[in-house]
Amino acid sequence: MRGLSGRRCLSRLLLPVLLFLWLFPAAGIGEAALRGYSDSEGYVYVTLGRYPQTAEGEIQPILWRVLAADDEKCILLSEYILFARCMNASLLDYRDVFKGDFGKTDLCAYLNGEFTAEAFPDGETDLLLPLEGIGKVFLPTADDLKNKSYGLGYTTAKSGQASKLRKNPGLCAWGTEWAIKNNGYDPAVYTKPKMMVEGSSKKEMPLHELRLFVYSDKWAHHSPYWTRDPTDADGRHARCIKANGHVGHIEVGRDNEGVRPMIHLAQGTFAVASGDGTMDHPYVIVRKGE
Repeated sequence: MRGLSGRRCLSRLLLPVLLFLWLFPAAGIGEAALRGYSDSEGYVYVTLGRYPQTAEGEIQPILWRVLAADDEKCILLSEYILFARCMNASLLDYRDVFKGDFGKTDLCAYLNGEFTAEAFPDGETDLLLPLEGIGKVFLPTADDLKNKSYGLGYTTAKSGQASKLRKNPGLCAWGTEWAIKNNGYDPAVYTKPKMMVEGSSKKEMPLHELRLFVYSDKWAHHSPYWTRDPTDADGRHARCIKANGHVGHIEVGRDNEGVRPMIHLAQGTFAVASGDGTMDHPYVIVRKGE
């Protein structure tokens, strides 16, 4: 009887191991049901695609946090601001022709053209679901960034509370070294970095810098970044994240504003090659069957 009991106990112990090996074969690749943000467990992190990120322009995997997941898709937001770029070169077109439609902007075209070609050169866009009228790579909305079920929402930190911002960043995000220090900026090309543009306010604005603006030390050196929403306050403006971590707005011609991409990863199209889903060891996402 004791031997039979022992075998039953061993079977119970082996069952989870066998289940794991069935889901994740010896090659380390298996299907995975990614979960969204959890108050108790935090985020699941994945890598998909690649982009320059170091000051020297070294190409590295793009780190995404999984905000939410359902039977159709996983909503992924880039952990970092990857580059800086204006929303639209013409403020008047944005206001009068596009009526604030992000899908018609220069930035939307760039994200789904040059950026996509550089970031997903091996056809990873086959794993992504398009957003109607926009494409497969886009920006979060202000409502996305204020959605507490995504683990986001407003930060309560005020001026001079950099340590609290880092512990509870809320909507704040930090740029890569590439976005801050390089990102294609050539001082020889832009001899007058501050100038006026069509439809701008009377204040001079930094243009053609293509480098990410960084807030001061008291704001923990985070950076502003775009949402895809227009604002009712001024038709030439789009909504963005400000120094205090709240949603504000600024002229769409500002090209030192950050870009923090969002994508929809289609369920059933991908597998996990390695990793444990943490920020330090994110799941490495590959095409299913590879």
